[in-house]
Amino acid sequence: MSRAALLLAALLVVGCGSSRTTAHTTPSRAAKRPPQQAANGPSPARPGHVAPSRRAVPVLMYHVIAAPKPGAAYAGLWVAPDAFRAQVDALARAGFTAVTLDTVLDAWRGRAMLPRRPVVFSFDDGYLSQGKEAAAVLRERRWPGVLNLAWHNLGAPGGLTAGRVRTMIAEGWEIDAHSLTHPDLRTLDATALRREVAGSRERIRRAFGVPADAFCYPAGRYDPTVEAAVRAAGYRAATTVEPGAARPGADHFALPRVRVNGGDGAGAVLGRVRAALDSAA
Repeated sequence: MSRAALLLAALLVVGCGSSRTTAHTTPSRAAKRPPQQAANGPSPARPGHVAPSRRAVPVLMYHVIAAPKPGAAYAGLWVAPDAFRAQVDALARAGFTAVTLDTVLDAWRGRAMLPRRPVVFSFDDGYLSQGKEAAAVLRERRWPGVLNLAWHNLGAPGGLTAGRVRTMIAEGWEIDAHSLTHPDLRTLDATALRREVAGSRERIRRAFGVPADAFCYPAGRYDPTVEAAVRAAGYRAATTVEPGAARPGADHFALPRVRVNGGDGAGAVLGRVRAALDSAA
């Protein structure tokens, strides 16, 4: 066989071996998580190969990535795309690298390694701007985000489409649950609470074939009954709106976050991140 024929045969073998398909059915409890970013990200590790990390990690909280419209409700939740880009750039210059919450939880258990200065970008509710504006900025650095998807926003006007969510997953994003209809979970009876908490995870798992291992309390409202329902649904962590950095020794079902408000400059966000880490030290 000629040298050219041998090279062609080798390429065909490599190409066939690297193909894969994505299932959109309910994953098993051992379901694989979406691939992490190839550059600037944590090094994978098998259980027992690294010591559990004791590092605190700031989890940033965003909502709409767009300039607020005149008369928009909750204008403080709108962050303009240029401001978001400046915040990402400032964190990168300061040595931070984005990871998913799953990676943080794995590192705390000795199942992954964190970069020197990890940070999590979390986005609540499921607005279209998160999959367009925010994803475009993070994509440039090959950084992932974490989408806390309120199921009723999927396919709604101004909300993410299923196709867009699948694109985000392919780019390394983590998809977590934020309830079905974004109610005050403290006001629900046991049946409705279970439907909102467990049902939102089940919908995400069936639609996208991802674990959805974390829950985000709608509007940050929760109590011991709500937290117990989140634990019973099989999640391994939950995020709040309480300020601070997430720490491995704290309650993993009441993880704090660093809120980013509309009008915040890059310096203010960086300062808030550093303050949260200092408080967690």
